[in-house]
Amino acid sequence: MTMRLIRDVGLPVLVVSTLIGCAHVHEQGTMAGEGRPKINEKKIATLDLETVVPRSLFFSPDGRHAIWVSKAGEQFRVVLDGVAGPPVDSLAKGPVVLSPDGRRIVYLIENKTNRRLSVVIDGTPGPEYEKILSGTPIFSPNGRRIAYGALLQEKYQVVLDGMAGPDYELVGHLTFSADSRHFAYAAQKEKKRFIVLDGVAGPPFEDVFISGFSPDSRHLVYYANQEKKQRVVVDQQPGQEFDSIGPIQFLYEKKDGPGQISYVGLRGEEVIQITQALD
Repeated sequence: MTMRLIRDVGLPVLVVSTLIGCAHVHEQGTMAGEGRPKINEKKIATLDLETVVPRSLFFSPDGRHAIWVSKAGEQFRVVLDGVAGPPVDSLAKGPVVLSPDGRRIVYLIENKTNRRLSVVIDGTPGPEYEKILSGTPIFSPNGRRIAYGALLQEKYQVVLDGMAGPDYELVGHLTFSADSRHFAYAAQKEKKRFIVLDGVAGPPFEDVFISGFSPDSRHLVYYANQEKKQRVVVDQQPGQEFDSIGPIQFLYEKKDGPGQISYVGLRGEEVIQITQALD
């Protein structure tokens, strides 16, 4: 789940969906009259209205958490459910990201001197970069892994689990498998684009776009364009050439059984339906 940080009159604030005055949460549970449902209320935090940055309160989309920014002197803290992060001089415009279980939080800070950005993970700032790739950082489905793209000295890197990868001209399409064990992204080097899967670069093309991992997380499928032709690539193995290809569907008869992909392609005047085994 992702929230956006913005700037307002020189102060960093979170995009809001409600007023601070609506943030009071009762502690007790109540039972309505006959035929009416039971309502349980639990206080998760108390706001200090003297330190909360105006219009910074945000409720998470899953209805479980509250996030806001507090100010002490000239410094700021991002607060999750009443637990404040470390003080920082300046919060950057960018996302505030919660892990799927809501226990971990990631956001960006800005160095006032050189205007560089750092990703703060669980309260610990990472290295400084000139830019953090839009749409990142991202959590793996199990919330244990974090990845983001970053720009430094005209080179992009993907930072995964705190480790920076190789330098590239461009990076994008950061994707975790459903079981969180595998990770892939698109990269460009010498004007050729390819997919990096678990740290290993695949074949180069003019352009690539990730369709996704299979539901069992065992296979990566993506599109590749070359010389006005398009292919479906499965586990870094390019398929047949087509003039254009439609959406890719994963087919599984059993949850733990062999899978297939299915798609329709155009080759000249012929429309062809392809079914390809994955296992």
